[in-house]
Amino acid sequence: MTAEPRLTETQRRILTALCRPCADGSRYATPATNQEIAGEVYLSVDAVKAHLRTLFRKFGVEELPHNQKRARLVELVLEGGHLDTGTAPEQADAAPDPASDGRFRGRRAIATAGVAVVAATLLGLVLGGVIGGGAGEAPADAPTKAEYVTQVNRYCTLALSGSGVGSHTNRAHRAAAYLKVIETMRGRLASLTPPSDGDARLARFGVGLDRAADYTSMVAEEPPDPGSRRGGDIVAELTIAAGQVQAGALGYGLGRDCSGIGDLIAASARNAAGAP
Repeated sequence: MTAEPRLTETQRRILTALCRPCADGSRYATPATNQEIAGEVYLSVDAVKAHLRTLFRKFGVEELPHNQKRARLVELVLEGGHLDTGTAPEQADAAPDPASDGRFRGRRAIATAGVAVVAATLLGLVLGGVIGGGAGEAPADAPTKAEYVTQVNRYCTLALSGSGVGSHTNRAHRAAAYLKVIETMRGRLASLTPPSDGDARLARFGVGLDRAADYTSMVAEEPPDPGSRRGGDIVAELTIAAGQVQAGALGYGLGRDCSGIGDLIAASARNAAGAP
């Protein structure tokens, strides 16, 4: 490879899971299966496959025979030091629904809803200090919910004010403009100390931002062909993300501009689909 591949956080988690069986240098180890990866990073198997196709392309191994791609990808990742495979598995986003076919979408939606609730609840517990904290103790400087909502609303307004999406006609450029808003809001949300209520609806808002950032970045790097399987995967992911952000904003009592972030993510999905 001539250049360092740009990886999203989700792609790094997938590579970590893929390489984990081989991290000790064993010559007989085989990379993790798609099912094992999906279980570790809390994504569907179809979403893992979609990410791996992108990773094969980024690392320049997409032309290799199918039975060689995974092993070569692991070699390149470990030799290049692209991740720390010694770390413990991270909890990732709620499971997505990348189906592009109507019959499959219904079955996938049921699974997605269940895993999304579990992931959002876990994240809510983390935010509330129940998991990873001292017996549910809230941070000493935790704001009230009203103070927190005011600050989040302010950040949503600021993020939307600098979007500049309308000035772009190129799909990749539009995606980059959407990504700027999403990443700005995601970073500002992460900078705030949440209140001690541990509300899963707030967690859902954050999960949606994370998913939207991952998949909008794919469009900014390489817009998918309209009607392609990759395009269908990305559009489905962004549509779910838009719903999570809107539902989280409404459920937690955030303002119109925070719901507007969800509208912007929906526009990012239309852009990924090739809509003008």
